[in-house]
Amino acid sequence: MSEIVLKAEKIAKFFGETQVLKDISLEVKKGDVIAIIGPSGSGKSTFLRCLNLLETPTRGKLIYLDETYINITCCKDDFVDYPAYEKALKEYKERLIETEDNLAIYQNKKIEDPKNKELNELIKKAKKEYKEVRKHPVEKVDFYDKNGYEERVKNEPIFTINNKDINRIRSKIGMVFQSFNLFNNFNVLENCTLAQEKVLKTPRQVAKAIAIQQLTNVNMQDRMNYKVRELSGGQKQRVAIARSLCMNPDIILFDEPTSALDPEMVNEVLNVMKDMASKGMTMIVVTHEMNFAKNVANKVIFMDEGYIVEEGDAKEVLTNPKSDRLKEFLKIVK
Repeated sequence: MSEIVLKAEKIAKFFGETQVLKDISLEVKKGDVIAIIGPSGSGKSTFLRCLNLLETPTRGKLIYLDETYINITCCKDDFVDYPAYEKALKEYKERLIETEDNLAIYQNKKIEDPKNKELNELIKKAKKEYKEVRKHPVEKVDFYDKNGYEERVKNEPIFTINNKDINRIRSKIGMVFQSFNLFNNFNVLENCTLAQEKVLKTPRQVAKAIAIQQLTNVNMQDRMNYKVRELSGGQKQRVAIARSLCMNPDIILFDEPTSALDPEMVNEVLNVMKDMASKGMTMIVVTHEMNFAKNVANKVIFMDEGYIVEEGDAKEVLTNPKSDRLKEFLKIVK
């Protein structure tokens, strides 16, 4: 039976009142290649970013191997009176616009009638009103029930971790971004050695040897001394993959790794990922590449509106979708 590398339990994420992830759970076993598909805005990338804490989940539990690194049973946003907050915020904005408009009207009249002394007093009064409104903005915290939150936390403690632990776990849960996120002021080799030296405390010569090996694995060894700006999009993404591999991760998350590439460069990145999958690398890939999902992934997750709508064996899900929503989505992307 395969070892469970990563487990997410009932992950929720709110941005203000908007809930973008709705109690999502996922179990990742060693060697899994999981493709996450779905329309834009369905929460795919947010979920991925929550897994390695680039976004902090609002609620839920995350477990790496047997170590719980996030366990949040409630959050402060649960204790905000949102209807009252939204009403007050609307009134504040209206008052701000009103006082700003009054000031502008009087200042324009002053330009047309510079000798009018009464306008000076009106402008002075309008400025004072405008500044007074700006001094007291409406904050969400003003509508927060602190006592209710503290009482809840006392009964259900929130588990947190320190930055040192976060960096250690992130080094084992790698991330490859659609926009590469390379350091443009460093060359290719330096991009692949920096995190090894800073996070893993790997000696420089050892880090360099590991970087050269991983760059060779993605066929970028002949560009190791190039500046990032001298590379094509496909080459940048291969360097980003090599950089992640240099950290010797147990799992790598890919956030739409080919979406920023020209069509002719897509295959060179996908071929690297296929090779990684064949060697047993555990991967979670947010992608719109249906052929990759069908032929390389062993599991597919279809997300829509913050929910996992359908999941299962990649070929089965993509060949015989059960939900009407997935059937509709596949018609569009094929």
